[in-house]
Amino acid sequence: MVLCKICEKEESKYKCPKCRLPYCSLVCFKQHKEIPCEVSEPTNKNQVPTRKEITPIGAPDEEEPSRLTPDDLKKLMYSKEIHEFLEYPQLREIIKKLDCSKTPEKDLDLIRSQDSVFDDFTKKLVEITFKEKLESIKK
Repeated sequence: MVLCKICEKEESKYKCPKCRLPYCSLVCFKQHKEIPCEVSEPTNKNQVPTRKEITPIGAPDEEEPSRLTPDDLKKLMYSKEIHEFLEYPQLREIIKKLDCSKTPEKDLDLIRSQDSVFDDFTKKLVEITFKEKLESIKK
């Protein structure tokens, strides 16, 4: 259940067509429209976002510990929960935007605070890929 981001009392049934903020009623929608919101989709529908080139900094052992290993990627590939999340077109669009973002960390934090489904998705990714690593560090 996703709560309305305006009144934070009722379950959201709708999303703002411009910024995708969840809301529950016409009253909340009108309240939301009092303050202009940001467009969540590209202004030019024909414009294809370009994917950033990923260049390794060093050998895998020397890089940041949060880097995913081939085993981590396999866990994600075979995860039923991840596949269920990826059935949502909105979630796939968010991932595409983050992949092409010039400020992915900032955008990731912003989107997680605005979209509870995406936030749950990111938590599940961390749980699947880092659970064992975190447990081994604690030992």
